[in-house]
Amino acid sequence: MAAAALVLSLASSSCGSTDDQRVFVLPSGSASTAASAVPGTGSPAPGTAPGTPGAGPSSVPATPLADGRRIVIDSPDPGSTVGAPVEVLGTASVANGTVVAVVLDAAGAELGRATTTASAAAPDFGHYDVQVSFSGAASGSRGTIKVYGVRSDGQTPTWFYFISVRFA
Repeated sequence: MAAAALVLSLASSSCGSTDDQRVFVLPSGSASTAASAVPGTGSPAPGTAPGTPGAGPSSVPATPLADGRRIVIDSPDPGSTVGAPVEVLGTASVANGTVVAVVLDAAGAELGRATTTASAAAPDFGHYDVQVSFSGAASGSRGTIKVYGVRSDGQTPTWFYFISVRFA
């Protein structure tokens, strides 16, 4: 009951703003499984420290995520201004540990993509750290960073998570 009230509170507190939202979508892809949260509510779980830039995922075991989520972006923060390449850090529990990060413009066109392997694979949780090179973003415009896992077939995306950003 308290969890439902928290989700309702978070969803209603994010209404009217799209700049600083974190959005995650559970694997079914149905509209009923989408949720939003304002910055600060999607903080990394205790004991999950982002890795050093370029050093790969942290060797510290990751804590399972709240609300059944399987992938999140810990950095950059929603609403941040990002330049190329952008370092994306997070926590995931996905098949084979495979995490794909994609930079999209405001229209949803792909500007760049990179793949990495988290420090652990499902059912365990691991850290990931990936540099995404991208080009074609207009300075000051909005965009999205999307991360997702890939099913064991190596092709089918699952467990999406999105944040809104601005381009430098």
